[in-house]
Amino acid sequence: MTPEQIITEALDNYESLLISYAREITGELESAKDAVQETFLRLSGQNLKVLQPRLRPWLFVVCRNCALDHVRKIVRLSPDPIEDHNQVSSDPAPDERAMASEEGRRIWDLVASLPLQQREIVKLKFEAGLSYKEMAETLRTSVSTIGVQLHEAMQTLRAQWNRETTEAA
Repeated sequence: MTPEQIITEALDNYESLLISYAREITGELESAKDAVQETFLRLSGQNLKVLQPRLRPWLFVVCRNCALDHVRKIVRLSPDPIEDHNQVSSDPAPDERAMASEEGRRIWDLVASLPLQQREIVKLKFEAGLSYKEMAETLRTSVSTIGVQLHEAMQTLRAQWNRETTEAA
């Protein structure tokens, strides 16, 4: 496969997932798109033949770093960083558009209420399909930490789901 084919395939397979992931970090769609664009620019400067076997986790690590860099830059430049950082765009995210069913929307609403680290892990696992090892590499933590946090997140989601279902009945 040529480098151009590798990049094109990566764009086709991961662009929307990376935008959704970066949006979770930046809080806005345009910043997320900028982070993903920077990710693919950095990819074009890599030795793609060597990188190809670990391309997926590499993309998420670099995208996360680009998104965090953007957040740091905004916080540094903002006169009221807390207010600006917490402001969320009203544009629907790709995952929100894809979740057409009522239950799907309810589940993703519950995911949005999780703490940031758990929310990231849930999205990396169920939206991006990363393995525990790939998630650990992306978040620069251990596989066991990923397992514990994912377990805690799932317990929290299950409890919230049961509570909402009971209240609705």
